[in-house]
Amino acid sequence: MDFLFEVLLGERPPFGLPIGEREWLRYRLSVVAAVEQFTAVLGDWVLGENGLDRAAPDPVMLDLLRWHGAEEVEHRSVAFDMYEHCGGEDPARYARRLAGMAVTAPVLLYLWAWGAAYLIRHDPWLAGRLRYSLREHKRAVAKGLLPSWRQLGAAVPRYLRRSYHPSQEGSLQRALDYLATSPAARAVAGAVGRAAIA
Repeated sequence: MDFLFEVLLGERPPFGLPIGEREWLRYRLSVVAAVEQFTAVLGDWVLGENGLDRAAPDPVMLDLLRWHGAEEVEHRSVAFDMYEHCGGEDPARYARRLAGMAVTAPVLLYLWAWGAAYLIRHDPWLAGRLRYSLREHKRAVAKGLLPSWRQLGAAVPRYLRRSYHPSQEGSLQRALDYLATSPAARAVAGAVGRAAIA
């Protein structure tokens, strides 16, 4: 993660690449917009997957996960819209968006596998009993505990369409409905309201 944010998306182009400041900003925005594509897909999946409920997780943790998913769907177009705005009429705008996804998809695939393996190794109930593998991933998909690689991979060609806009990804209404009923979101709203009165 440090390499991703401090080197690949740092203030200056990595490895001494001769890229101007404005172009580097546009490229970084293209990468963040592509990341938001996947976080919106994951957020929408978390909001709609009943397998998570069947697994009987800690209700506070499931609420937190779904709150985060709703938040990802809710802001799914912020980076994309900023990217489009900063690109203006630049003819390279679409090509740069493709390049952003070309970098993002494999990096996120790696981070997903590495992150899952790390979490399993450090989970007191799973450490030594389970290893992250494609077979275990398929089992989790069958139980509704993870999205399939096909679901995640389908996000790429959607994003590559020239006419694509993130508002086409996920359901904003479902996200807002969840936020309106989320115990954590309601508790925070109540605390903010009480603080404003005091």
